[in-house]
Amino acid sequence: MPRANAKQDITARLITAFKEMIADGTVMPGQRLPPERDLAKSFGVARSSLRQALKVLEIMGVISQRVGDGTYLNTGAATILGEPMEFLILLDGITFHELMEARLIVEPELTARAAARATMEDIAELRGVLKGMEEARGDHARFVEQDLLFHHTIFRIAANRVCGLMFTVVHQSLAKLIHLTSQVVPAEHTLALHRRIFHAIRRRDAEEARRRMTEHLDDARGLLLRAAEEQASVGVRSRAERAMRE
Repeated sequence: MPRANAKQDITARLITAFKEMIADGTVMPGQRLPPERDLAKSFGVARSSLRQALKVLEIMGVISQRVGDGTYLNTGAATILGEPMEFLILLDGITFHELMEARLIVEPELTARAAARATMEDIAELRGVLKGMEEARGDHARFVEQDLLFHHTIFRIAANRVCGLMFTVVHQSLAKLIHLTSQVVPAEHTLALHRRIFHAIRRRDAEEARRRMTEHLDDARGLLLRAAEEQASVGVRSRAERAMRE
C-alpha cells in the first residue's frame, strides 16, 4: 500500500510541475513537449513514473499523445472540462432537467450579449451556420451538428469565454438527448426557432434575442419531456412483450 501511495505522490508532483510549466510559458497550447527522456531527466524521475503522469494528463484532456510524432499540449479547454463534467453529472446525480434549467438561466443572457456585440463578420458566420442547418435537413446527424455549432457560435460572439466553455461542455453532456428530441419534431420547426434568434442578433436587438432564445429552450425542454415519456412508453411495451413471450 505505501508503494502505491508513493506512485500517486510522484504523479501528483509531476502534474503540479506541468501546471507550473504552462503557467510560466515554458510550454504553450499546441506545442510539442520535449522527449520523455528529457522530461524525466529534468523532473528527476524514472520514465515509468513520467509515463504514468502523462497518461493521467491525457485522460484529463490536457495533452494528446500522437504515435510517431510526440506529445502535444492541447489547445482546447473544452477537452479538459469535458471528462470532469461528465463524472460530476454521473456521481452527483445531476439531472437533465437541471442541465436544461442551467441553459435557461444563462444562454438567453449570452444571446443578448451576442446581439449587442456582434460584428458584421460575426453575423455572416452565424448566417452561414444557419444555412448549414437548412442544407442538412435530410441528414439528421449533420443537422444536429450544425444546431450545436449555431449555439457555440453565439457563445463565441458573446465574448465570455468562461460561460462559453462551460456551456459547450453542458451541450456535450446533452448531446444524446439533443439527437433524441430533434427527431420528435420536423426540422423546419427547429429551424424556425433558430431563424428568429438569428434575426434578433442581426438587428442587434438584445432584448428580442434574449426572448427568442428563452422561447427556443422552453420548447426544447418540452420536447425533452415528450421524448422521455415516449422512451418510457417503448420500454414498458418492450417489457410487456417479453413477459408475454415468457
